Amino acid sequence: MVFWVLFFIVLISLFFILLPMAKKGITLPQRQTVTEQPAVQEPLAEESPAQEQKPPAQEKRTQPKPAAEKPATKPPAKPETKPLEQRQPPEQRPPPAAQEKPPAEKPPAKPPETQTRDRTVYFMREGNGGDLTLAKTTRKLAVSDSPLIDCVNALLAGPTAAEKNRGMINFIPPNTRLLSARVVNNTVHLNFNEEFRYNTFGREGCEAQLRQIVWTATEFPNVNNVQIEIDGKIVDFLIEGIAIRNPIGR
Repeated sequence: MVFWVLFFIVLISLFFILLPMAKKGITLPQRQTVTEQPAVQEPLAEESPAQEQKPPAQEKRTQPKPAAEKPATKPPAKPETKPLEQRQPPEQRPPPAAQEKPPAEKPPAKPPETQTRDRTVYFMREGNGGDLTLAKTTRKLAVSDSPLIDCVNALLAGPTAAEKNRGMINFIPPNTRLLSARVVNNTVHLNFNEEFRYNTFGREGCEAQLRQIVWTATEFPNVNNVQIEIDGKIVDFLIEGIAIRNPIGR
């Protein structure tokens, strides 16, 4: 009995406590249950007419309808102005630029002329009786630091066509080459290759080739004798009976 009496007392107390709250519209907080629902976008509040921005005055203007296209009118043609040369009388006009002649091209520079000097070379000539004699000829050779070598090389090259017409003959073997030359105490040492020894004209031809070499080399004032060398060595005989062991003079 006591329990039920206390229970009713509690209910009556709660009734009087909740009655004023019900009058004020206060509801007790309720437990919210969370459910996965898509968020609903609230509609944007409509702006009040006072907040609406008025379009600019230019937008209120109604654009006039395009009028029918009119043909573009050409600007008035400007009067042609003649150049000063055409407006001036002919006698006062300056000479046209076309009359100016282009600068003349300079002729190509000529190469410097090579200085030459007359040099004496000796060949052989056959006389009426068949005897061989020395034939002196002059060559124009370029000036250099080794004129004696130039003369000997000219001799080894043989006579020119004009010299052959004058009866000049070369008895030095055609494949002969001068390897070196040096002057020692008025004696020039001429070093030839092995071909110098192979003379096909026999003894007389060997004597003729030595005379050609000696007389050509001793044209120089500082040379009195010629020492023949073969491949850098002094040999005793050119052929049997013709000694070249010692220097040879005229």
